[in-house]
Amino acid sequence: MEAVQTSEIRWWKASRPVDMPEFGAPVQFSIDGVDVEAPAGASILNAATAAGLYIPALCAHPDLPPAGQRGAGDGGCNLCMVEVEGEEGLRKACSMPVRAGLVVKTQSPAIQESRQASLAKILGPHPHVCLTCPQREGCSRSQCSYGNPQETRCCSIFSSCELRKVSDFIGIPNSTPPYKPAQLPIIKNEPFFDRDYNLCIDCRRCLVACNDVRGVGCLEVKEVETPQGKRTYVGTIAPTLIESGCTFCQACVTVCPTGALMDRTLDPAHREESMVPCKSACPAGIDVPRYVQLAAEGKYGEAIAVVREKLPFPGILGRACFAMCESACRRKDLDDPLSIRNLKRIAADNDTGIWREFAKKLPATGKKAAVIGAGPAGLTVAYYLAKQGHAVTIFDAQPAAGGMARYGIPSYRVPAEVIDDEVAEVAALGVEFRYGAKVESVDELFNDSYGAVFVGIGCQGGDKLGIPGDDLPGVIDSPTYLQAVTMGLVNTPDGIQTGKKVAVIGGGNVATDNARSSRRYGAEVDMVYRRTREEMPARLEEFEGCVEEGVNIRYLLAPKKIEPGQNGYRLQITYAKMALGEPDASGRRRPVETGEEIVEGVDLVIGAIGQFPNRFEGFGIETDKDFGELQLFLNMPHELCGQVIPMKRKRGFEFPKETGATGERTAEILRFEITTTINHRIAHVLVNLAVVISNKPMQKHSGIIFGINPGRLNQTFET
Repeated sequence: MEAVQTSEIRWWKASRPVDMPEFGAPVQFSIDGVDVEAPAGASILNAATAAGLYIPALCAHPDLPPAGQRGAGDGGCNLCMVEVEGEEGLRKACSMPVRAGLVVKTQSPAIQESRQASLAKILGPHPHVCLTCPQREGCSRSQCSYGNPQETRCCSIFSSCELRKVSDFIGIPNSTPPYKPAQLPIIKNEPFFDRDYNLCIDCRRCLVACNDVRGVGCLEVKEVETPQGKRTYVGTIAPTLIESGCTFCQACVTVCPTGALMDRTLDPAHREESMVPCKSACPAGIDVPRYVQLAAEGKYGEAIAVVREKLPFPGILGRACFAMCESACRRKDLDDPLSIRNLKRIAADNDTGIWREFAKKLPATGKKAAVIGAGPAGLTVAYYLAKQGHAVTIFDAQPAAGGMARYGIPSYRVPAEVIDDEVAEVAALGVEFRYGAKVESVDELFNDSYGAVFVGIGCQGGDKLGIPGDDLPGVIDSPTYLQAVTMGLVNTPDGIQTGKKVAVIGGGNVATDNARSSRRYGAEVDMVYRRTREEMPARLEEFEGCVEEGVNIRYLLAPKKIEPGQNGYRLQITYAKMALGEPDASGRRRPVETGEEIVEGVDLVIGAIGQFPNRFEGFGIETDKDFGELQLFLNMPHELCGQVIPMKRKRGFEFPKETGATGERTAEILRFEITTTINHRIAHVLVNLAVVISNKPMQKHSGIIFGINPGRLNQTFET
């Protein structure tokens, strides 16, 4: 009989004998009649686990040496006892290395008796009444049908507790003494971790993980007198975790087999996401902890390599990303979040380029893809498709690549040279750029033998204010103004004139870009917001930048109408005074008019309240400009193909990382499209990273990939 591998084999380095520097060659032996192969030096327990054979253990852990190797001598849980043919007595599977020809038995009366005796010693000073309760399954343990006191019941991790698993396997002997509360400390008022020393079984996993593996050294063995006699447990060297020097690395919590150490901030159903929320919060899924660690070690090229696994624009992201990872950073619950975005910028600015040595580009496939729009999404699609060996051409109506990164973000935030450097990396892969080329119809591209088309032309339309006079000269939208700023077309003879006073309507990050840019042209600037600072969606750093540059931020005002100006001003704007009422659907208090009005003179009004993608007449696609509900149609002849996507406005849609993430995922789809024979039409719609696939037959436009490059779509706009 041969063992069946149930998971990826992991040879625990910690199980290797101390005097053995490396594992030896594989050896053959048997466990319970099952032929097993393992490298010489691996423990019997390790080999059994790799072969899918269960041996109970509590003091053993893959990343920790067994009790016998960490100074415990004959200590430890003594639950992993086995018999080895030809040797007297029982042996510990966790510390005995394998060798060729071993015949191991994990079950016998002697083994069972030994394990039950050891289990009784462990359970005696540990709450265990729930382990033998006939009603334990489905019980909340908040109430007990048998009237057992709370302190005698098992803890909240009962369903996943290692002690429960071991007890169920071995069987709790009748000789197990009833638990008597020892009244040891229970600490739940410190950051992250809850500690209940009554649940500690003194396996010392946490001690080794903290002191030996991590080298922190904030734990020690405590010995106290209780009514039941001496009791030992592992506690902190000082009264609190912080005073003990804890770094909150979670090593102790990870290895704890009971509920003695728990991280209250973790969601058991989404453990990894809540343990590493920075990575989960990143729309592109960048491995944030890895590049942060590499940057901290000064390995900037390696850090950039990690970023480039998902997105090719670390320099832009290090300046323009709104750092959702920082908002989610666990460190904020202790003091301040890490400056993750700035670390990316530092790494990009000091990039050694070592990642280029290991970058791969597959051989040419002979397939062609067209990308309409040279913004972050289009560039990302082109980058990853080119690496797959496809010939990619980018068409853009503007004179340079970058999209909203270049024409929608002021250069004081993202310098043009940074964009140029990162676009050059895309061009270095052989991607062809055609500037000043506005594509009117995808038919022309398909007729030119392109196998797939990605449309990522961004949200270049700005929402109107929706009040009388919002179409007067001198009233413009945010995309128009910011594009003029980046192209040097403000206060020029044929450009936009700021005059002496500018009113920016909105309270989001885009509004701050408009306000600060206008201030730098010497104008007096009002940024008008209909709620208060508490509800304002602009990031703190952007808000503070406005204050530092002299922007006059005015709250509880909303524009009501705009008229031709007088007294030297080009325009006259009427504001309605507002008061906050009940919360609306966004959770913020709804602004309501008080009945009072203010009339003031201004020279330029900039609406920064939202953006939308322009209509795609030549692409057979229609978009609804009402982004309270977003609807996209692939409008094909003879039938409606694709799907309608109702989508609520998502506050805080971030640029440019989410658009780049859209591009990277689209590249995955395009790779499939280009290299696969298409017998029928497949439409892919990407909106806010959602992919909707329709396999209905289509009549034309085979291979269209429509990706709204959201640009600044829903980027904390005031609505």
